[in-house]
Amino acid sequence: MIDLNVIESKVDKGDIFFISDFTELGNYEAVRKSLQRLTKDGKVERMAKGIYFLPKKHERLGIIYPHAEQIAKAIAKRDKARIIATGSTALNLLGLSTQIPLKVVFLTDGSARKINVGKQTIEFKKTNPKNLSIEHRLTNLVIQGLKAIGEKNVTQEQLQQIQSIIDQSDERELVYQNLKNAPVWIQKIILSK
Repeated sequence: MIDLNVIESKVDKGDIFFISDFTELGNYEAVRKSLQRLTKDGKVERMAKGIYFLPKKHERLGIIYPHAEQIAKAIAKRDKARIIATGSTALNLLGLSTQIPLKVVFLTDGSARKINVGKQTIEFKKTNPKNLSIEHRLTNLVIQGLKAIGEKNVTQEQLQQIQSIIDQSDERELVYQNLKNAPVWIQKIILSK
């Protein structure tokens, strides 16, 4: 039987974990039943099948739930896969949209799947490895955000916001270097400034 002390020795409050993180302590079914008991007792939270987190509580807000990107990163790490946020998710993470999408989409070289977490769906879409060749988060968000807006729909205001985000980054030069591998239309509107 796994108890809360064992989980707390391996996982920080607010962190996501999986049944497979504890299988060295017992078989899969025994670990699953222990986590089920801890969930029923309110000591851990179950987010989706096989995905749990150790609750982090705020005195006014109550339980602070992990956000979709945090969940996706944990799944990608477990599966040894790469991911990139796309569409409205990339726009939201860049601050170009205040809407929190109910369907969060990530490109991946791992397995394609959908995971329902509360009212939100996290979708992993299989993609060409070329789309994952740039391993820099901000660069990928800029590229995917601009793709979501579309070449013909990008406004001057959006370009200025993106330029400001890049210029305020500690990795500004790396972003500009990486953008040389972006689609030509993105290179033209960002690098020509």
